Amino acid sequence: MENQIEVVDVVVVGGGGAGLAAAVASAVRGMKTVLLEKEPILGGTTRRSVGSFSAAGTRLQRRAGITDSPDDFKEDMVAFAPALASRDNSALRAMLAAEASVTLAWLEDLGVVFVGPFPEPPHRVSRMHNVIPNSQAYIDVLGSAARSFGVKIYLGAQVRSIIEDNGHVTGVRYSRSGGDEIAAVARRGVILASGDFSGNAELRKRYLEPAAASAIPVNSESNGDGFVMTKSLGAAQRNMDMIFGPQLRFPTSPKPGFTERLPKWKWVNRLGGLYMSKAPSWALKPLVTSLLITHMSPSESLFEEGAILVDLDGNLVTGKTPAAGLAMVRDSTGYIVFDDVVAKKFAAFPYFISTAPGIAYAYFADYSRGRPDLVHNGTSLEELGNTIGVPAAQLRMTAENLRQPPFHAMGPVRAMLTVTEGSLAVDTECRVLSEDGTPIEGLYAVGGIGQGGMMLKGHGLHIAWALTSGRIAGESAARREA
Repeated sequence: MENQIEVVDVVVVGGGGAGLAAAVASAVRGMKTVLLEKEPILGGTTRRSVGSFSAAGTRLQRRAGITDSPDDFKEDMVAFAPALASRDNSALRAMLAAEASVTLAWLEDLGVVFVGPFPEPPHRVSRMHNVIPNSQAYIDVLGSAARSFGVKIYLGAQVRSIIEDNGHVTGVRYSRSGGDEIAAVARRGVILASGDFSGNAELRKRYLEPAAASAIPVNSESNGDGFVMTKSLGAAQRNMDMIFGPQLRFPTSPKPGFTERLPKWKWVNRLGGLYMSKAPSWALKPLVTSLLITHMSPSESLFEEGAILVDLDGNLVTGKTPAAGLAMVRDSTGYIVFDDVVAKKFAAFPYFISTAPGIAYAYFADYSRGRPDLVHNGTSLEELGNTIGVPAAQLRMTAENLRQPPFHAMGPVRAMLTVTEGSLAVDTECRVLSEDGTPIEGLYAVGGIGQGGMMLKGHGLHIAWALTSGRIAGESAARREA
């Protein structure tokens, strides 16, 4: 039962990077804005990301003497997955290519600090900009800006339904901390920034192949509620079966890394950005290694060079990819096992455990020092099995081709789903479209739920889209007549 009605200009559903960008963009234009986030903290999938942002025509590119263009950027994005070009959304890709640099400059003006750009083939020039000190900076800066511009932010606010009147979206119904339902009436529009559906087991099973459906979501709170709520409105969906992954991921460190321990002061970020842009590569290694061993996936080249992947019962894991095979076993969890020959090989380039493309590499010794919770050793396979809690006799049989002691295991390692690529259909103003291609008045979608059918393979593209689409939707809603 509704016991309260709140009338505002813009309602934003979701407090990740996309939702915060939308709220700031609308509020700075004088819109009375409310942001509803179901988790107890802001951040969504953005705060769980590496934080890279790819863009063309930026200040940092110009400072590095790089000439770039949106047209080249658009072409290079397609080159990451050329076989999928026919399913891509060319109009949105062109918009992202043209607007990403505008968004990056907007973020810099708000106080976000970037370093770079860094190379990542098949990009023809360096376009990857890395946020300082980590992805939490987006949330801290945008959250602070939102509050300073008067955005009301409600945490623990679960949106229950979308209010619709004769085909026009006029608000949402939500509750806070399980209390009575509140109607938030939006004079200008409702912006959905509720994320993808990677955390919804039913939708994963319906749309994705078994390995992806079984993998562990990086953000379990991305439960697809925006997709469910818009179904009755006739919102069109695009590429719901598309996924890049699953991928192997180590669990988060029980201790925060160096970058997580840095204070979130703007001057510290600027000093860090200056240091990373000027310091030689050897001086950057301690800082970047902290990032690599905290957030990056282990390289599949480990398996090409003799390592094996075993499940929690000591059985060999096989599949189309190591991650796809691991997704189908108990708890989608296992260990990477290898002998000392492999361990010694992964001590220098080109044999690395993880990498941030174009920046740095982390080797076995880096993990041994920085992530001892992930590195396990044994003078025999039986001893190693007992150490990691895997049946020793089964591990001995599975790993019989590993001959050179001591033996090593890295893990646990999990098959994880970072994001799903399926989304609602949107136009270049981020308005949600019905099946006939006409906008559903008053409804916008941004970030994962508003990807519009684009294929965003490559570092920094999902973040660039989340923050760019959020900014554009906030601006579009502010222009719409009440």
